[in-house]
Amino acid sequence: MLAVLGAAIVSTSAQTQSTTVQVSKLVGTKVKSSQGEEIGVIKDVMIDSSTGCMAYTVLSTGEGGARAAGGGKFVAVPWAVYSPTSDVSALTVTVDRERIYSAPVFDYARIDEYSRPDYITNVYSYYGVSPGAEIGAGVSRTKIGRASCRERV
Repeated sequence: MLAVLGAAIVSTSAQTQSTTVQVSKLVGTKVKSSQGEEIGVIKDVMIDSSTGCMAYTVLSTGEGGARAAGGGKFVAVPWAVYSPTSDVSALTVTVDRERIYSAPVFDYARIDEYSRPDYITNVYSYYGVSPGAEIGAGVSRTKIGRASCRERV
């Protein structure tokens, strides 16, 4: 698994149109609930090196949101729970913010463990989404390289 901070491109589709988003622009993006409550900030994007697909994002719940004073943490959040919005400075998640706040802590010291397929599957399961399923609210898996992740999964 690779942490990507460069200019890799993530493919997304908003219902009928297709757009691309630079991974480097995702890092630092605010994340909000569907009710507009601030949850945190994307700190990293993890790519599965065996498939070239986005595995998940690393979200800091300690910046810009109500959790900052309460000692935020890093958590893994699959791309499948994000939905596009008209606000280009923020992303919205389709899960309750308490679900994210209650997620297991992501620890960079354990990155080798977090790169394994079973960990990635557990992240998706925790949020009630499937790595192989179409992603709701008009956002699809990443496309890096020749084949899309949808074709590889």
